[in-house]
Amino acid sequence: MSLINLKNETHKSYVSFIDMYDFYIEMKNNKINYNKHQLRIWGRIMTNCENNIIMKEELNKEDYDVVKRLEAACLGVQKTELKLELDFKMRHSTNFVENRIMAEFLYYDSKILVGYLGLCNFGGDTVEISGMVHPKFRGRGIYKKLFLIAKEEWQKISPLEVLALCDHTSTSGLAFINSQAGEYVSSEYKMCFNKKTSEVTHDYVINLRLATSEDAAEINRQTSIYFGDPEKDIETGIEPIRLDNTFISYLAELKGEIIGKIHISVIDNEGFIYGFGVLPYFRGKGYGREILNITMNILKEKNIENIFLDVATENKSALDLYESCGFEEISVMDYYVVS
Repeated sequence: MSLINLKNETHKSYVSFIDMYDFYIEMKNNKINYNKHQLRIWGRIMTNCENNIIMKEELNKEDYDVVKRLEAACLGVQKTELKLELDFKMRHSTNFVENRIMAEFLYYDSKILVGYLGLCNFGGDTVEISGMVHPKFRGRGIYKKLFLIAKEEWQKISPLEVLALCDHTSTSGLAFINSQAGEYVSSEYKMCFNKKTSEVTHDYVINLRLATSEDAAEINRQTSIYFGDPEKDIETGIEPIRLDNTFISYLAELKGEIIGKIHISVIDNEGFIYGFGVLPYFRGKGYGREILNITMNILKEKNIENIFLDVATENKSALDLYESCGFEEISVMDYYVVS
């Protein structure tokens, strides 16, 4: 079995601990040309297999489906928000981004996934962690085991900070974060468009055009302005411009001049808006509202059932804009430093 096949099949029951151990030893003894990070990943898999914990660099489609089923089981019992970023990770799994870490930790019990924790730093200096445990398996220390293994991984890259995500209403999640001396730093609202809101139509002065690969540097520059992220080296990869119809980037133009950007993602007939911003000089003139309304029309033309976006709770101007355009708060996600 090749490394690639093994990497994609590690959580299946027919791959035994002995198989992985023998393969890992053969890799080391024969000095097969795999990088140190891959060797470390497989060493960790070998070490924790007996404890039903598997670590992977990234999820494949089958992993994704299994984690989604676990998510559905959790949400069926407790209506909390789980910001796992699974779709983001699947989109970016084949894109190289310098200093990126997207490690996945899966806890199996009798071939059933009962616990999950994911790390992602989105190519920046801050690592975000989020996860879940099946309701019937809580109180057994499963999440703590996943957390401690994940902690060993993030300590090796020495991130600026590590943020644990927790739904504002999750008492168990908050209790765990408190046990790790987590310190609250910020919150964000998840908002959903209210379909009952009356639609306002008028002539727009803004033109929203599809971004191309030639716009990558401009999108990178604007992201740095809006969200404080350092500009990335174009040669080492930045956020994708367009991946089929599930992720699309737009640039907003006023009389041919670029004044802002916005991204949409469509997954399972649900639309997501993010990365939205207007350059400082053009703010306060109603252009942001136009960009948002045009984007909403694009999603409505695709017959999207629900449209979502996230906004920091302290960003009052953006919050006021979204509410005036028909968005309503449906949940609050809190961020805690645990590093």
